[in-house]
Amino acid sequence: MRKLAFIIVIIFCFSCNTKTGVAVDYSLLPKNETHKVVLDLSHVFSDLQIDKLSKKIIDYEDRTTNEIAVLTVDSILPFEDIHTYSSAIGDYWGVGKKDKDNGLVIVLRKNQKHIWLSTGHGTAKILSDSICQDIIDNTMIPYFKDGDYYLGIYEGLDRIMKTWY
Repeated sequence: MRKLAFIIVIIFCFSCNTKTGVAVDYSLLPKNETHKVVLDLSHVFSDLQIDKLSKKIIDYEDRTTNEIAVLTVDSILPFEDIHTYSSAIGDYWGVGKKDKDNGLVIVLRKNQKHIWLSTGHGTAKILSDSICQDIIDNTMIPYFKDGDYYLGIYEGLDRIMKTWY
């Protein structure tokens, strides 16, 4: 019994709650020690495309203070849902200003053909779930269907930035 209590204490020491209220072990998430705004772990983009997306995001942040991160992954395991995963990424990487909660994380799982936009609470006041879903369905996915993930993300960012200004 004492051993079980010790294990539970250890789990809580290395877990934090995300905005979804689910305990998350951040050691299971990809690190972003160099604070890249585009972390392409699935090798979806060329170096030039990463540079263009990064410049677009950084220029936008300079104008608005709103922060965006793009992550491509092959898998979100051991996480079961992308909502919890992307929210945890935003928390772990510190996307968004704490006083404004103005972050947005875009997670693309190309192999599973899944994309998710996770907004901070301040961001969600402008970029509601329905707006985010519309951007995914009508701006990003048509490019993804043609195999052009770069243009899908680029045009999606463009729409996000025009709406969230």
